[in-house]
Amino acid sequence: MEINFVEKDTFFICGYSVETTLAQNDKDVSALYDDFFRNNKETILMNLNGSKKGYYGLSWYTQGHERYCYLLGIEVGQEDTVPEDAVLKKVPKTTYAMARFPQGEDIIKAWTEFFYNEIPKAGFKVNEEYNLYFEYYPDSVNGEFELWVPVVKADV
Repeated sequence: MEINFVEKDTFFICGYSVETTLAQNDKDVSALYDDFFRNNKETILMNLNGSKKGYYGLSWYTQGHERYCYLLGIEVGQEDTVPEDAVLKKVPKTTYAMARFPQGEDIIKAWTEFFYNEIPKAGFKVNEEYNLYFEYYPDSVNGEFELWVPVVKADV
């Protein structure tokens, strides 16, 4: 797995979210994706100022590492009016570890290997201060997806 370390500027994701657990993840996130694409929510979001093609799956922990929110959305400008039932989340400027995977790859396995094994092997650790981790799908139909995790150099 090739990891790139990228300084990414602040940006904003607008979308729809669900709070879940690892045990409920498959059911809850699948329902969120189904609703997003079946009800044309991507089209609604693409009408916002500064919207960009491609979509994100943004996660953050809400209760330790037991519960977390998963937001499915797109990148938008910060001044947008948020559609009903949508959430606008600011993703801060920082250094991220990023790796690409072919679509169809087991996402849970990819996250686990990347987060817990590959980042530490590269001499970095997760920067938990930011508590935002995301998947990026540049092409919603074909191609690769990317995993992004805020990192800092590990203490030697």
